[in-house]
Amino acid sequence: MNVVLSKSALENVSKHKYSGIDDSILAKLVLQKYWNFCLKFVPLNIAPNLITLTGTITILLSFFIVGYYSPYLEGTLPRWVYAMCGLALFFYQTMDNLDGKQARRTGSSSPLGQLFDHGCDSIVCTLQSLIVASVANYGVGYISLIQLFTTALLPFWMATWEEYHTGVLHLGPINGPDEGIIIIVCALLSTAIFGNGFWTFKPFVASSQLLPSIIQQSLPQFIQQLMVNEIIVASLSLPCLITCFFNTKNVVEHLQAKQKPILPALKHILVWVIITVSSFIWYYTSTNLLPLSSIWFNNIRTVQFSIGIIFGELVSRLILAHMCHEKYNIIQAPLYPLILSTFCSSINYFNGKEIIPENLLLILFTVTSFVHYSLFVKSTISQLCSYLNIKCFTITKKH
Repeated sequence: MNVVLSKSALENVSKHKYSGIDDSILAKLVLQKYWNFCLKFVPLNIAPNLITLTGTITILLSFFIVGYYSPYLEGTLPRWVYAMCGLALFFYQTMDNLDGKQARRTGSSSPLGQLFDHGCDSIVCTLQSLIVASVANYGVGYISLIQLFTTALLPFWMATWEEYHTGVLHLGPINGPDEGIIIIVCALLSTAIFGNGFWTFKPFVASSQLLPSIIQQSLPQFIQQLMVNEIIVASLSLPCLITCFFNTKNVVEHLQAKQKPILPALKHILVWVIITVSSFIWYYTSTNLLPLSSIWFNNIRTVQFSIGIIFGELVSRLILAHMCHEKYNIIQAPLYPLILSTFCSSINYFNGKEIIPENLLLILFTVTSFVHYSLFVKSTISQLCSYLNIKCFTITKKH
């Protein structure tokens, strides 16, 4: 869907200055030195957005290669694939930090660069979540959904939401883009060396002989059967929720200092709630009605990627609204395909039969999501380039 930016919105965009704080311990001690070293090898005529795109394409290639070997998020992949995924993610992180440095070095920083950078980041969240799901042998169950929505999309949405209200993107001492990515890289490379059997290991079962009988008997059966991958996802969800708490705290304190109402700001979190609840309802109704042929089993990567595309557009719209100083509505057009698909799946479920063919639903959902996002990207980039008198993938000489 084309987005038509008003003259006042474009004027506000042209005045926008990005404000970000990265308090990462690892970045300050090691990564910044490494990124500055790498920057020396980037030619001055390379556009920052081209660097961003290169990193994103690398993750996209990893996603498709992993999908070839693991279409259902399970199984043993060739060891070189695990290594490639780790190196690709590290390369992506490097590119994601070089683009901003290149923009400042060449004097080509622009609001479009921020939007393009963070827009690509929002898509990579879903791609990387699915890559990890295959590497860690999640399978087509609930665990990949929990990981996607609690450890990838939620923190990204909350950080962007905080920036929308405070004007500053603040990354803490230990954060996802820095320490989080390095941890994932280490996990991927370790899997390449030692194999993926670790991920499906059941520690409570293996240690049953070592645990006192009273402790063993007090543990619920489902806890005793937990695998390492499930324990890790649950463990990562907690710090993500803590981070989101501080995002909320920062916004509330900022609004109180400005004597602005808090409730309207909190309502923006409903966007993530709508995406998450709709997805889980769709998953539940589909898999319970069609336990053998559900699209959530047979095409889980396509469904989740399409949801990630919707999320990417919603995040980009939030960033754009921040730049334009415009109001951000909770219900927006990108949500319609997901809400309608969930509604259709619920109709099938409550009727006890497949009234609306799921494969048709999948095709419509996927095509609509991608086309809608593509039109939004094309329209937004075109308008910003025209008004700011710049080009997206080349550095424009200033007169």
